[in-house]
Amino acid sequence: MIRKRIALATAAATALAGALIAVVTTAGPASAATISQPLRTMVANLPVATEVRTGYDRDLFNHWIDADGDGCNTRYEVLITEATTTPSVGSGCALSGGRWLSYYDGATWTDPSDLDIDHMVPLAESWDSGSRNWTSAQREAYANDLGDARALVAVTDNVNQSKGDQDPAEWVPSLASVRCRYITEWTAVKTRWALTVDTAEKSALTTYAAACTNSTVTVVTAIGSGTTTSPTATGGSCTGTNATDVTIPDAGSAVTSTITISGCAKTTPSTTSTVYVEVVHPFRGDVSIYLYAPDNTYYILKSASSTDSSADITATYTVNLSSETTNGAWRLSVRDNYSGDTGYLNTWTLAL
Repeated sequence: MIRKRIALATAAATALAGALIAVVTTAGPASAATISQPLRTMVANLPVATEVRTGYDRDLFNHWIDADGDGCNTRYEVLITEATTTPSVGSGCALSGGRWLSYYDGATWTDPSDLDIDHMVPLAESWDSGSRNWTSAQREAYANDLGDARALVAVTDNVNQSKGDQDPAEWVPSLASVRCRYITEWTAVKTRWALTVDTAEKSALTTYAAACTNSTVTVVTAIGSGTTTSPTATGGSCTGTNATDVTIPDAGSAVTSTITISGCAKTTPSTTSTVYVEVVHPFRGDVSIYLYAPDNTYYILKSASSTDSSADITATYTVNLSSETTNGAWRLSVRDNYSGDTGYLNTWTLAL
């Protein structure tokens, strides 16, 4: 797609020229982070949002690809990696002599055609819970994720077909002894790719996790997640987090997300208050971010930039809010200033 650079930001800045603007320090580009949390904590930190199936097409996820050019595509890479008896690899990546265990049902197979490669979180489910806002490259990376062994798994073909696009509120392996593994891997993949869960899914994951050993789960994020480095409040209840996804329309009006601070013992915020922000967007340069205090004074956290074509925003902004009143409704305003792509505000945390 040829992106149309429409300078909507200029008009917005002119309209707000008379308002009070604070100087902030912004963080650098979003990058992978390592999250290590007990299983139940990781489940609890999964953000809840309504699922949206509109526009889904499996062809939007390019798979299977041969990323390293060795003649074996992603499907065969998984089969080779997960074989309990290593197969011989022939011309065209034909596999022979291997043996595989399908952990969902405990079945053993020697013919690769009896196995499907299951996306732990199905493609359609990922669309419902966030990947609809990704770029084509991000969806391709998700569909061929060899960077985390939990993302793709070789299982009995008809078992995979019975699972379909269902989440753990609707389907878990029939083999009870592997359900904790399944729930852990599902949670890890959702965390790795900053995907949301719906209410029923969150409830099911919470129930299953309560019956499992609360082992530490480690994930390297592929897309920013709002549960990694949220700032810690320095006193009382002077912090808040909003992890409800808010869609940022393409070249549209600003969208807002509110955190209400109440009961904070401090009358005024710190001179080094922090705002942690997670935005999923294919071109973070498109996005501007403003913080509005309870009295509607605004602070520019991030301006749009036509030269920044990197994806996603994972940043902590430091702001002098000492002239404000701590308790009240604080609003984060996010806008896509150029046409061509949409995104969403994933999580933001305010520490006063």
